[in-house]
Amino acid sequence: MFNLLRLCCIALLVSFVLAGCSNPEKKKEKHYARALEYINQEDSNSAIIELRNAIDIDPKFSDARYQLGLLYLKNGDAKAAFGELQRSVTLDPSNLDAGVKVAEFYLMAKKKEETRKYLSTVLEKDPSYLDGIALLANVELIDGNFEAAKAALEKATGPEAESDRFYNIRGRLAAAQKDFVESERMFIQAIELGPENLSNYRTLLLLYQQQKLSDNANELAEKIESNFGDKPQALLVLSSYYNAVQDKDRTEATLIKLVELNPEEVRFRLMLSSFYRQQKDLEKAATALTEALEVLPDSNDLKAALADILFNQRKIDETQQLVDEVLASNDAHKGATFVKGKLLLAGGKNQEALETFTVLTKDYPKWADPHYHLALCHLKLGEIELAQQMARKALQLSPANSQFHALQAQLFLMQGDAVNAGKEATIALKLNPRNYVAVRFLAKALLLDKRFEDAVKLITDVQKQVSGDPDMIGSLGLAYVGLKDRDKALETFTQLLEKVPGNSRALAMAASLSAEGDIEKAIAMVQEQITKSPETASHYMLLGDLQLRAKKPEDALTTFAKAQELAPNNPQPYIIRGRLMHRLGRTEEAVTEFKGLLAKDPNSVPANLGLATIFESQEKFTDAKTIYQKVLEVAPDQPTAANNMAYIMLSEEGGDLGEALRLAMMAKQALPDDPRIADTLGMVHLKRESYGLATTQFQQALNERADDPIINYHMAMAQYGKGEKEEALGFLQKAVSSEVEFGERGEAEKLLGEWKGE
Repeated sequence: MFNLLRLCCIALLVSFVLAGCSNPEKKKEKHYARALEYINQEDSNSAIIELRNAIDIDPKFSDARYQLGLLYLKNGDAKAAFGELQRSVTLDPSNLDAGVKVAEFYLMAKKKEETRKYLSTVLEKDPSYLDGIALLANVELIDGNFEAAKAALEKATGPEAESDRFYNIRGRLAAAQKDFVESERMFIQAIELGPENLSNYRTLLLLYQQQKLSDNANELAEKIESNFGDKPQALLVLSSYYNAVQDKDRTEATLIKLVELNPEEVRFRLMLSSFYRQQKDLEKAATALTEALEVLPDSNDLKAALADILFNQRKIDETQQLVDEVLASNDAHKGATFVKGKLLLAGGKNQEALETFTVLTKDYPKWADPHYHLALCHLKLGEIELAQQMARKALQLSPANSQFHALQAQLFLMQGDAVNAGKEATIALKLNPRNYVAVRFLAKALLLDKRFEDAVKLITDVQKQVSGDPDMIGSLGLAYVGLKDRDKALETFTQLLEKVPGNSRALAMAASLSAEGDIEKAIAMVQEQITKSPETASHYMLLGDLQLRAKKPEDALTTFAKAQELAPNNPQPYIIRGRLMHRLGRTEEAVTEFKGLLAKDPNSVPANLGLATIFESQEKFTDAKTIYQKVLEVAPDQPTAANNMAYIMLSEEGGDLGEALRLAMMAKQALPDDPRIADTLGMVHLKRESYGLATTQFQQALNERADDPIINYHMAMAQYGKGEKEEALGFLQKAVSSEVEFGERGEAEKLLGEWKGE
């Protein structure tokens, strides 16, 4: 009895085990059958749930993964689709359709080796498989292997080989071989065979565009609108076409229709806003996004796009509010992080901006804009070589961006490379003839290359379209100076002063040209201009310099004090007054003045700079350097501290020329027209034996201070280094013959004797 009972229990247990083994198989098949029913009913969401349930039971269920991949593909989830289809092929290599679809994914990702690998597997199993043949022909066509593409097409047999799909491929092959008549015939045949297939119309439309057959293209566009007018893909094709032919009204109308038919599609609303931005209509762009947010209030993408437009409209508070809102919801949001970086850069927080854009370049390595803005960060920080690296990367990613080429032109200009600056500016203008920033850089490149006649022609041509740009007027004046046309140069700088009375650079040039060496006449002219622009501190700086040259130090002290009063945050007046007081034997008075300021504010940049300047004049370079380092800790991009620190490094034995170059370039970026900074940068290049770059900087400094003996002496050494000894001797003689005292006079006189004795 006991044994019988035991046997019954064992039998019952075995039946449970067997049932447990068979039930999962039945369950997965049940889920799969339900999924197929939902697919027939076009209920994708329910089908996906059932397929996932089946895969949970059997992860190696190939058919379920294949169907799930197809559903993901239909729903636009490419990443998930690829994963499921690839797994399906791995589990069941005989699934040729899955193999072709995986190959197509690799082709879209430009991974041609993987594409060919999967195609090879498919065609080994069935050499006549038409989907595989069609894809192989496309791969060969993309690679430019036209004969191989033709050979692949010849392998297609049966009725399907004469379908619209294969005629479309034949048309593209003929177009690639420049047989446009045959290409048109093939595309028309494809449309006749597949009138419901939009891609056939699109390829023919592209052919007409490329051949500039406007009437044919317009007629076909109308046919597309008539046959597919309510389909999103057709409207996208039409908007792209109308935009390419610059039909702004029809582009706008098509995009508006796209939005109206698909009101909850964020992508289409962003496209409409982008179109308005392309037309430079920021108000319409902002309105389109504001209206979009009324329908889709939770869309971070819309908010980030609106923030970017508001930033360009200089509505900083509103921009910051939107950025904060998006990042609070998603702290890694691409668009909002990008605008955050722009806000930081605009606010002078260059290091924080750099860190923000660096993250974006790592997360999105193929996105050009963060690389461009990273270049701007390095530029602001005086890191010119790094700026150029990032600018080059931005151009690699987006070579047709006019703005990026203009930045490269600016960077080449800063390095004194006129030829490459001119090339980049020219490319920028070809891409966008209205890029006036590029025009300015091209004009400066021509000036730097001493192509003065070309500069005059360029600027006068531009002024016919856009007149009154002060920067261009100034460049025109310098071009006339280069041509030694004193009258036109003076007329041009006088015109600039009438337009911008506070332009001290134009005043310096006009005074020099008008006075012709008569310091008193130059002083009188500057004083007269001050009556027209009495609040311009830089006019007083110019007047003070002239008074020093006229040996009127007390007048100069008073004048620099006025400049100090008008521009209390500008350290230059403090520095010059400190040096001047020291020279007049009133050093203690100057020290007392600066220490008084430091007692109130130990981090006062002007006071620290003034004190450091006195230490420099006393040749206490270590003390001066310590203060400059402190200033740069308080204000990392302070140009005067950077400039003076660089100059001290030049005088040190074994000084760090790399760091001196970085500091001088940083100062140059902040004050590009300051002759003292140009002189320092020139000296760094001179020490590094980059004589061409050195002469470029010294020439710029001499454009502002033609009679400065120190700059003339430095220019002489640079010219000598270039092997231009006759020109070098002329600059050196001018330096030595100057009546203005300078600390390097003894060295200059000794050098002059040596050169004359050669």
